[in-house]
Amino acid sequence: MRAVDLREKFLKFFEENGHQRVPSSSLVPAGDATLLFTNAGMVQFKDNFLGLNQSLKRATSSQKCVRAGGKHNDLENVGFTPRHHTFFEMLGNFSFGDYFKEQAIAYAWQLLTEVLRIPKDRLRITVYEKDEEALSLWLAQGVKKDWIYKLGEKDNFWAMGDTGPCGPCTEIHYDWGTTHAASPEDTSPAFPGTTRFVEIWNLVFMQFDRDASGKMNPLPKPSVDTGAGLERMACIFQNVYNNYETDLFLPLQALIARITRRSYGDDPERDASIRVLMDHARSCTFLIADGVTPTNEGRGYVLRRILRRAIRHGKKLGQEAPFIHQLVPAVVQTLGNAYPEIKANEVLIEEIIREEELKFHETLDRGMGILEDALAKVKKSGSKTLDAGVAFKLYDTFGFPLDLTQVIAKEQNLDVDEAGFETHMEKQRSQSGHSVGAYGQGVVKSELIGTAKTSFLGYRSLDSDAKAQLLFSEDGQKTVDSLGEGQVGHVVFDRTPFYAESGGQVGDGGTLESGTAKALVLDTRKSGSAFIHTVKVRSGKIEKGKSYHLHVDPEKRQFTAINHTATHLLHAALRALPDIGVRIQQAGSLVTPQSLRFDFTCPRALTAAELQRVEDSVNAEIRKDDPVSTEEMGIEEATKKGAIAFFEEKYGDVVRVIRVGSEKAPYSIELCGGTHLKHSGEIGIFKIVSESSVASGTRRIVAYTSAEAQKYLFDRSGLVDSLSDQLKVGADKISEKVTTLFKENKQLKTELEQAKLKLAQGSVRGGESGEGSLWEKKRDLKGLQVVMETIPAVNPKILRSLVDQVRDKLKTKTVVLLASQENDKVFLCVGVSKDLIPAYDASTIVKHIADAVGGSGGGRPDFAQAGGTRPEGIPQAFEKFEAWLAANA
Repeated sequence: MRAVDLREKFLKFFEENGHQRVPSSSLVPAGDATLLFTNAGMVQFKDNFLGLNQSLKRATSSQKCVRAGGKHNDLENVGFTPRHHTFFEMLGNFSFGDYFKEQAIAYAWQLLTEVLRIPKDRLRITVYEKDEEALSLWLAQGVKKDWIYKLGEKDNFWAMGDTGPCGPCTEIHYDWGTTHAASPEDTSPAFPGTTRFVEIWNLVFMQFDRDASGKMNPLPKPSVDTGAGLERMACIFQNVYNNYETDLFLPLQALIARITRRSYGDDPERDASIRVLMDHARSCTFLIADGVTPTNEGRGYVLRRILRRAIRHGKKLGQEAPFIHQLVPAVVQTLGNAYPEIKANEVLIEEIIREEELKFHETLDRGMGILEDALAKVKKSGSKTLDAGVAFKLYDTFGFPLDLTQVIAKEQNLDVDEAGFETHMEKQRSQSGHSVGAYGQGVVKSELIGTAKTSFLGYRSLDSDAKAQLLFSEDGQKTVDSLGEGQVGHVVFDRTPFYAESGGQVGDGGTLESGTAKALVLDTRKSGSAFIHTVKVRSGKIEKGKSYHLHVDPEKRQFTAINHTATHLLHAALRALPDIGVRIQQAGSLVTPQSLRFDFTCPRALTAAELQRVEDSVNAEIRKDDPVSTEEMGIEEATKKGAIAFFEEKYGDVVRVIRVGSEKAPYSIELCGGTHLKHSGEIGIFKIVSESSVASGTRRIVAYTSAEAQKYLFDRSGLVDSLSDQLKVGADKISEKVTTLFKENKQLKTELEQAKLKLAQGSVRGGESGEGSLWEKKRDLKGLQVVMETIPAVNPKILRSLVDQVRDKLKTKTVVLLASQENDKVFLCVGVSKDLIPAYDASTIVKHIADAVGGSGGGRPDFAQAGGTRPEGIPQAFEKFEAWLAANA
């Protein structure tokens, strides 16, 4: 039976028995900060189990799941067992206070034995040792008592945590027979480490609420949560012991064999790498389809680790060039009908994976040589641990993640000093914290601030009187009693109208004064509950314990508020974009008086039409001059009203909600502590000036508003007038004229390259009788025909063509090195006749000589090339080439 048919039979059975078929939820759990990824079928039904959502009584689903990172992490096992995966499908049926144990057990047995017709004697049952009810219900189904095994809490009891909902579970196992037994004693699912019996379905009975004392209090509405792995179930019906040999993986297996020319089943180590590639191609495809992109933290970092692990195993199969992205179509072929989101994003997924592959190949090439030398030294010394300094250098200089270094070291039975690595990391964090500019966050030591608090008055007023509680030196390393004229320092007041930088909005500036002293407030930051004002004293002195009048710069505050409110409008407009908007989430922002910068998750660049749509939408809202209201409320109430929340760990019970537009149909509603306008019309005008990539899957928009936008548009208008004059055309014809000039320039470049090629080919062929040709310049080196020449001013494409011509002319025992310089760039091309391979490898040769010209290279055994930036190094490259050939002849 095909897996696709098995999935449908499962869902249809429960649908016919009163369950609502529910589509799989995203791999990114909605509104659940406790989980990295959806790792079980019950995740999307948490509110149903908790009674917060009572719209369903029964449900069934096939849930896409990822277990990598966090509590449930199978990553390092994947590839080395028949059943571990980072991505898998979990079939399930759920009851939310409706039926309980009796019906759940009856459904499971009926589906397995009557609908799917699995022989009863191949099934074994485990129950919680104290759950006599489940035992009797299985017996009532006709299961022999000898086929039911009692296990303890570790194996057959489920709990959400130390306290809260919990209950016993019962598991159904499939008996693969004695040929798959771990030992003669492996005769039941109770055997530790059994390989004969494989769990295929787990029925969890949420029956109790465990309190802090450990007491089990019965739940008023017990529920059922079950999970059956599709991959494991498919094995039974396709009569294969290994999940990776089912039809869910066969198209991937065939494609990997075709690309790598390595067949599955020939070599255990190779098979492990192929399994890694099959699994990781699936998880990467689905994660990216659900909006996760490779980054250095959180979900994006897990995706990056999965992908980089796949790349390393690809290298073990001899793949030196990016190829993981080529596996995506096989994943789509197998699962695209069940999960249309991967089919819809197939091209995008390939692009993101390929981009990450290119980055990581560069990282590997830079760092592997250093790591291999270091590991060799460790082995030679008799030690078993790689020094933390080496691991940190690889991370800091070459971008080598620690876990990659650990994996490579482990392959040679060596460890890495992880504690020492963390010490280096902490030292770097500390140094970077103190190297921020004079007004940088962390300038003042937190221990010096202690419990000082500042009351913020700035939402209602730009002026206040306040007492100086603490003063600090410019470097923030010590407290002082006063700051004199011309000095820069930091002051904590008991109250302030100055907004402290947070939420992407820069801190306020302004002035402070008393009868005898005046100072500029350059910046305002926050540390704990204290607002730190960075000041420069203009006259008199600022003294601890004295009172001062504080005044916020109204123009800076106003333009900052304009850009902050505009940022909210931009965010709302982005999220309203068709198709792509649902994947957009804020990833960071910077709001200043001059401009706004907004970073957001997005799997691709926005089109010109999409950017225009966003800009038009924001400007339309500005013209409406909608009210901007501020309201404080509980976090739950704010969420119910649709307020968008970020960095939830920083929110208290009461939050500040900024709404633009009416209460019933707001244009934007967000949780925000920043300063804002009274009406959207105060923004004046909004203009996007750039959209770019800042990381894989993260885009950045920079925009101007108000006076800055007006100035930008005026400058652009002047540029158009200037171009019109220079090109001698009207403004409406500039684009057409530039297109024509580009075409002419392209044609001239083509003609120039053709002329260079003819000249170069002339140097290859020589005169009419062949005298002076490149192949005539060959010389014998220990039986090899060696050609080594510099060709003036040609590009790599031409140089490659010349190498092919010379090698084809000389046919056998030939090694060719041609070099060329174009501007400040150097190109080296090496060709080797096929009869010399593998004794002579062009890729090995070019890597050996490339450093002479300040570059690097690679390629195939018969042809390889390198680029560099040191033309003066060409003679040295030739010397190294000759020396290598002589040494290896």
